[in-house]
Amino acid sequence: MKQESNKRLYFTNDFSPENVAELQAQGYTLRKASAYHEADTLEACAEVAGDVPQAYLDLIKRNKANIVTANVQVSITPELQKVIDDAKAECEKVVAENAELKQQVETLKAGLIQGETADLTGLIPVEQFDAVALDLTNTKEQLATAQGELISFKNDVGAMQARIAELQSVDYSKLKVDELKDVLKLKGIEFSSDAKKDELLALLTPKE
Repeated sequence: MKQESNKRLYFTNDFSPENVAELQAQGYTLRKASAYHEADTLEACAEVAGDVPQAYLDLIKRNKANIVTANVQVSITPELQKVIDDAKAECEKVVAENAELKQQVETLKAGLIQGETADLTGLIPVEQFDAVALDLTNTKEQLATAQGELISFKNDVGAMQARIAELQSVDYSKLKVDELKDVLKLKGIEFSSDAKKDELLALLTPKE
């Protein structure tokens, strides 16, 4: 394969103006990591870097291409990225709910300290302060644990690859309808709410 010696590819899913400007200033041509498909051919270049899909690295190896791999990171699949994004969104939701709950508690306490009649509409009764405080503490601990596990999982390439392999090796025919629907949701595949098992399996079975 004839390669363009001056072409340097950088695979990434971060196309923010700042990141694009920084990478282009380094002489890279950007490619969207999550848009790569295993059927795609090897692009002529002298170097690849960033979140290079594993399949693309394998393709370089099979073709014995004289391409430099610099600062290569393992790319996260769209399915795994969705799981990570959903977990992050859930964590942010819990943080927002806790902040609102804390504000309600502070408002009620301030009204009682000043000796004024506090508007208890929609607020937590005084006798539940201790319970609310305990719930807040437990929730924060659970959130910290969940965030720690998420960060650890994202940094553990082996764990991510194992999870991907596990998802790919599932025998869908043994799953129940609800479980099949969960898998389709995880993969971002649309389906009818009243779809039968055979119809759901057809969506998960690659077409020849």
